[in-house]
Amino acid sequence: MLMENCGLFAAYSKAEKYNVSGRIVEGLLALQHRGQESAGISVSDGTKITTYKGKGVVNRVFGSGVSKKINGYFGIGHVRYSTNGVSNFANAQPISIKYKNEFFSIAHNGQIENGSELKEKYEEQGSIFMTTSDTELFPHLLVNNLKGSPSSWNSEEIGKLITENISPSYSLLFLFKNKIIAFRDPFGYRPFSICETENAIYVASEDSAFKFFPLRNAKIREIKPGELIEIKDGKIKSHVISSNNPYKFCFFEHVYFARPDSNIFGNNVHLMREKLGELCAKENPIDADIVVPVMDSGFSAALGYSKASGIPLEMGLMRNKYVGRTFIDPDMQERKLGVRRKLLPVKEVINNKRVVLIDDSIVRGTTMKHIVKILRENGAKQVHIGIASPMAVNTCHWGVDIPTKEELICATKTVEEIKEIFNADSLNFITLKNLFASLGEKGKNYCFHCFIKDYNF
Repeated sequence: MLMENCGLFAAYSKAEKYNVSGRIVEGLLALQHRGQESAGISVSDGTKITTYKGKGVVNRVFGSGVSKKINGYFGIGHVRYSTNGVSNFANAQPISIKYKNEFFSIAHNGQIENGSELKEKYEEQGSIFMTTSDTELFPHLLVNNLKGSPSSWNSEEIGKLITENISPSYSLLFLFKNKIIAFRDPFGYRPFSICETENAIYVASEDSAFKFFPLRNAKIREIKPGELIEIKDGKIKSHVISSNNPYKFCFFEHVYFARPDSNIFGNNVHLMREKLGELCAKENPIDADIVVPVMDSGFSAALGYSKASGIPLEMGLMRNKYVGRTFIDPDMQERKLGVRRKLLPVKEVINNKRVVLIDDSIVRGTTMKHIVKILRENGAKQVHIGIASPMAVNTCHWGVDIPTKEELICATKTVEEIKEIFNADSLNFITLKNLFASLGEKGKNYCFHCFIKDYNF
């Protein structure tokens, strides 16, 4: 399983100055799929900033009415899964910094490609880092280059300073005592959206997080790559700091990370996954009785495969939503047991059937091997695996927790070898050639680094 490193949410009360802490927590709940290691919020009442964060999922961190005790009429929030930096409380975000007798906070989605070099540079200059997260580089950059107190810093200057010194990827939220800044890197690697209603302004990693709030007469759009948004005094100011053309939208957001009901990079995620499933069926036709999705991530692709192939979609595997994440189990026996706990077979559906098993991607391959075994134990006559993406063969430098190449089964084995390991009757991936053809001109704006062994920018 691949993991993304975080989700961002911000809220600003425009009219009556109501407490936004509860709304930020609701927004983070909608983005929980983007990170479950820690959660936090920072809010401002116009004079001071209050920060509260902890390890664990949102409900655990903000249980027992915690958000009602944290008062502010605008603020930012963050859910985290670590990519660069270990999982501990110090790395939980937002990171709050006191400088010139003022606090400001920052939350970051992405990974800084030149982070190691920058950290070494600042340490040589005498800076001390309190976390192992590359996010801490942003406040060091700002306090070393901007004059005056944080609330007096010019928003455009902040954007230009970051663009000139820090390599993507980043979607950023800054909270100062008098304003919020949202900034997306010039390549647009990570999704970022803004919503303005009659009474509030929201910013989120995915627009599906806005659906939890009254949206009458709402204006929703994606923040453009290289665009900086300043929210101050209830008003929105947009500054285009820099942009790159073509962009580098992370295609794995469509394959796996984003919620199906989100609209990112100009496309609906569910419909994109359906399209990938259709492409998988057309490229790799199989004579079978039923299509079975690996729940939940493979459902939309399986629906597309079923529509394109005419093979009925059946829920041959049910997902137990109350089981924890199996990928963190250190012991392989525990991981095997975790798969059986999480995916429960429906024997009456599977028995004596030729099954097309659809999933979004293959990473290490350990989970798929056990799923095929479960299907065969429950009477499947044949198991054909269809993967609704190309082979994942490369690592990522921009915010996706991809294992080393040695751990990526597609980087070290042929399709035939993987098929034998899985004990499948067939194994098929979407080819890059057909994926590019299906995307057309839009394909130029995506990053496919993880699908290409020798990626050349």
